This record gives sequence, C-alpha cells and structure tokens, in this order.
Amino acid sequence: MKIRFGFGFICALVLGTAFSLQAQELGPGFTKVKDGIYVFAPDATTTTCSFVVTQEGVVMIDSCNSPLDSRKMLAAVKKVTDKPIVFLIDTETHSDHTANHFVFSPPATIINHEGAGAAMRKEFDPKRGETLAAKSPELREAVQGYKMIAPQIEYKDKMTINLGERTFELIYLKNVHSEADTAIWLPKERVLFAASAANVRRFINLRPSVMIPDVLASYKLMKSLNPEVVVAGHGPVSTTKVFDEYEGFYTLLLKRVGDMAAQGKSLAEIKKELKMPEYADWHDQDRLGVNIDAAYKSAKK
Repeated sequence: MKIRFGFGFICALVLGTAFSLQAQELGPGFTKVKDGIYVFAPDATTTTCSFVVTQEGVVMIDSCNSPLDSRKMLAAVKKVTDKPIVFLIDTETHSDHTANHFVFSPPATIINHEGAGAAMRKEFDPKRGETLAAKSPELREAVQGYKMIAPQIEYKDKMTINLGERTFELIYLKNVHSEADTAIWLPKERVLFAASAANVRRFINLRPSVMIPDVLASYKLMKSLNPEVVVAGHGPVSTTKVFDEYEGFYTLLLKRVGDMAAQGKSLAEIKKELKMPEYADWHDQDRLGVNIDAAYKSAKK
C-alpha cells in the first residue's frame, strides 16, 4: 500500500527555521535526532513517542504512555510547526502506545497493521478515563474528551507513505510483541523506529504468542536496513547496538534453557534455577520468567 502527498514549497523557509529548534526548548525528555525529527523518551522504561515534521504536515509515532505526556507532545509539535498532524502511526497495539489517540485524532489519521483495531477493542478498559481522572487534577484535565479511537487505516505486510519530502516505510514484524507490530523506516534520514521488539537494556514482557526465532529474525531484518539512529519502543535513542544486545541475550537464554531441558528439567525447575547474571543491570528483572517461558517453548519444538 502506498500513500503519496504533493510538495508544498511555500513554507520551506519557515520549516527550515522550525527545524533548527533545539530539543531542550521542548522540555525534559525530548531529543532531536535529525532536523525535524524529535523523540520523547523521559526515562529508561516509559513508552517512547515521536514526531516527524514534513513540508506537508506532521507524522506522529505512538501516542505516549500517559495523556499528560501526550499533551506535552502536542505542545511540543505546536512549538516546532503550525502544520497539522496528518498521520499517527502505531508501532504496536498495547494501551501504553495507543490509548491516547484522542489527543491527536482528529485531525490525525491513525495507521496500524491489520488486526490492530480488533486487538485494541479487546484490551480496551472503558473505565480508564474515569480512573485516570481520579488520580489528580492534572490528569482530570488531560483526559478531557477521552475515548478509544481505533486505526482508520490498517495495512498488510508493508506500506509506504510519501508525505512532503519524506518517505515512511512501514514494515510488519510478526510475533515479536503484540498482535500488530510495526517498524517505521525513514530511508533518506536513516532513522528507524523499532517498536517494542527491542528496548534499551530491559527485559521485554513477552506474551505467549511471541516466538523468539521471530524476534531474532526481526533484529536481522532491521539491522539489514543499516540505520544510523534506532528509536526503541521504550528507552533513550540508540543505535543498532540494541539489536546486538538482545541477540546476545536471547542466544544465551536459548542455549541455557535448551541445555537444562535436555537434562530433563521441567519448566518450573528451569525458572527456579536459571540465572542470567550477565544482565543483572537490565530493567524489569521480574520479566525473566516470561522470557524463559518463550525460550522453553522453542526448546521443546
């Protein structure tokens, strides 16, 4: 699937000035990775969300973890440009990436992979807005207008968007995290948004549908693009180093789990005995168990 929009050259000079805005002017947590490309990653675990300015409008990537963060993102976009947010592309289906669509759409058209809307509806908590509003006056204001908004466009396998001077290539990543995961590649700028297939030094919460061989295949695919910048689903802006680190982790985990399974140990025994001291400084240590589950499933095939 391809979507193409024409150029609007009248505002090129204005945008050139806007592109020079430094990330620190947008507030804590923002990083400017290239001209017109900004990432909001306030800490090592909070959901990353980003925006890319083009001559024809803005493309958002994920809608942030909290409506407070979403409002910060919207304010940052308005500081950089008066262009509308044309598209909001989800990298997955989980609510920490998708629940705040209402802040940006309309006007943004939301895009995700085939099946994302159904997965979001299944996960949807109708009391989420009410629950958040009760936490603080700031959240009560931030959730005004809250509602679940599913993607208006769902693509299959691959999709290319040409907006202004930029090209966005959407690539489906199968069985790596959620029911619909998308890597977003900007070939001219060599910037890759890698979804939650890889985060930054963090144990990933692998769901039962996730297959480690598919996860490893996704790293090989994304590394083959040769990106200069990698924006993970969680954590600070990085490089292909994140893929190398996860490849090392999963390769070692598969070996250790496989060896223990070959010795006749049960899954429960492996989860009790197996340690990964090489990764003691990674975040979310409590998720090692679900990673062992996935490795055991692969070992028993």
